[in-house]
Amino acid sequence: MVVDGEEREDCIRERVKKELKYAILSHRWLPGKQEPLYHQMSKEPKEIPDDHEPGWKKLQSFCRTAKDVHDCEFAWSDTCCIDKTSSSELDESIRSMFRWYRNAHVCIALLSETADLAALQLQEKGESGEKAVDTWFERGWTLQELLAPSQIKFYGENWKPLIQGSTNDRGSKVIMEKIETLTDINMKDLKSFTPGIDRVPEKMLWASRRRTTRMEDIAYCLIGIFDISLMITYGEGKRAFFRLMEEIVKRYDRWDLFLW
Repeated sequence: MVVDGEEREDCIRERVKKELKYAILSHRWLPGKQEPLYHQMSKEPKEIPDDHEPGWKKLQSFCRTAKDVHDCEFAWSDTCCIDKTSSSELDESIRSMFRWYRNAHVCIALLSETADLAALQLQEKGESGEKAVDTWFERGWTLQELLAPSQIKFYGENWKPLIQGSTNDRGSKVIMEKIETLTDINMKDLKSFTPGIDRVPEKMLWASRRRTTRMEDIAYCLIGIFDISLMITYGEGKRAFFRLMEEIVKRYDRWDLFLW
């Protein structure tokens, strides 16, 4: 059988994904300086400082879950796998993020404000207290982390899976229906999302209910959702979103562009 260059590359990519599969973490960063960072990973031996214990404990639990439950020898977390002191590496990482989540064997999503499935079922938009929506569902970056992976597994605050017996919650009707209610993302997209510049008002509506720490990230976290290329320039403020819309307008010719 003769295959062209593109088919050969696809075959190699799929073989590598099977042999070198990795788990990727989706989570909310802890406040302050509690998360382990890139420069700390190069130090040997690894020592867990007391003042950073919660972040290190989370990383340990993630790596243990990736290996013991999902059979992944490799694990990736945005806290310590990106050198944020390098502008070029940060630029490349942000523009590659959707692809990295999509190519992961599994995305391990930590709902740190949700105890179990019963607690998730109680959550409602606009409520407070025990009915408040987990912050994970309200952050900008977790939108693509929800949609990009082919397999996603949700864990509660104590690293217990919300659903037992399955390694992929995309097939869980009870979880997906609840997420559909909390996010207004339709079931078809929750089960299998294709990025691109289509249904712009609908996708913008998903994003409009989410928040980011940095103003520019409102635009940068949507690069993968719309499958566009955008230069990363922190410090430009609102202009980042204007540039995002400029790129969308170039390829979207429907009149409903701003109906969100």
